[in-house]
Amino acid sequence: MNRPSYIGSDEAALQPTPARCGDACGEVCDVQVIHADAVRTARAALPSEREQAELTRLFTVFANATRLNLLVALRSAVGADRPELCVCDLVAITGASQSMVSHQLGLLREAKLATSRRAGRLVYYRLAAGPLAALLDGALRAVRPEAA
Repeated sequence: MNRPSYIGSDEAALQPTPARCGDACGEVCDVQVIHADAVRTARAALPSEREQAELTRLFTVFANATRLNLLVALRSAVGADRPELCVCDLVAITGASQSMVSHQLGLLREAKLATSRRAGRLVYYRLAAGPLAALLDGALRAVRPEAA
């Protein structure tokens, strides 16, 4: 994939230059970078390499349907009389096997998106404190038109 000619770190890269349309058409366009301040601002907003790695890890967690369902189920418990769900509840909610649910919950704990506590033979999970609930709510609003 051809990258636009203005991508780079030096100031010369911000000078207007023709950019390729892409591999599909193979032609040179008259498109030019004319908003150097906007490019500088956008570059400054890009996440650091560490932040990119953490964001990639976070969105990889969301990319699995079982983990996503577990997170949404745990989100539904927030603010309820019982703000946590046991593994048996989560198995019944997701329809996944107990071993699958336990494995995925382990990954959510490892990613610090869920916390657990043991009460005898039962293990209860809850959504970790932080901005995850708002992120889940926003994502659900984006795909559920009636929730907007």
